[in-house]
Amino acid sequence: EVFQTCCVHTPQEWGQMFLGLCVVCFFLYFFLVGLDFLGTGAKVMSSCAAGALFGDDTNPIAGLMVGILATVLLQSSSTTTSLIVSLVGADTISVKQGIYMVMGANIGTSVTNTIVAMGHLGDGDELERAFAGATVHDMFNFMSVAVLLPLEAASGYLFHLTKALVKGFVGKEGEDWDGPISRWVEPIGKLVIIENKDVSKAVAKGGSCEDFYPIVCDDNNNPTADTCKEALIKCDSDKGCPAFFDPSADRHDEVLAGVVVFIIGLGMLFI
Repeated sequence: EVFQTCCVHTPQEWGQMFLGLCVVCFFLYFFLVGLDFLGTGAKVMSSCAAGALFGDDTNPIAGLMVGILATVLLQSSSTTTSLIVSLVGADTISVKQGIYMVMGANIGTSVTNTIVAMGHLGDGDELERAFAGATVHDMFNFMSVAVLLPLEAASGYLFHLTKALVKGFVGKEGEDWDGPISRWVEPIGKLVIIENKDVSKAVAKGGSCEDFYPIVCDDNNNPTADTCKEALIKCDSDKGCPAFFDPSADRHDEVLAGVVVFIIGLGMLFI
């Protein structure tokens, strides 16, 4: 009976299940593309100010507050954490600051359960139970950070632990690995916008964002990665320049393009 219930269906039922699976896969891909837009847009927006805001000498409490505020605004700790991981991977922020920001993301997500609890305002008993459950979640996150943050600030044990875990994973010149999901998602993202990681690295080393402007191309009507001096938005050597690349753009225009892509990605995540 169990086998018949699970595996024996009419052709119409199999068709409905296949259609449902296709819908799930479509929206999962839609979510991943939105996450890619969100991360790329955020990196384009923050590249110029990254070195000054997220240096190694930044106060741990400041990093914690950045994580809290970002999560409160995005209403998604997973999205905030994904952005932090992307920024750390791009050398925009340090691993030390990333640890404090992830802690802040765990506190910021507590706002979401409070908003959900407010949905029971029509019934006093339900509201009481909902707020009790939300408070348990809040206190767990608060107490975890209250214990781990001072320990990390005093000893850096999480930093040293993660450093030891990845000790054998040292990148080499020319070594590049793209995961299967990245191979499916990045082609769409590169058609829209591509961040220039060299900008954030230069600013973090004490350079200026203005050093990358104005953008100079040998042929403004046919810009390519080889013929253009790029700024915040770059071109791909294989796929060409993305939709938001403009040879005549200044810093304000490219930051605005990052904001637009960020909002598009945010909207895709909430759909």
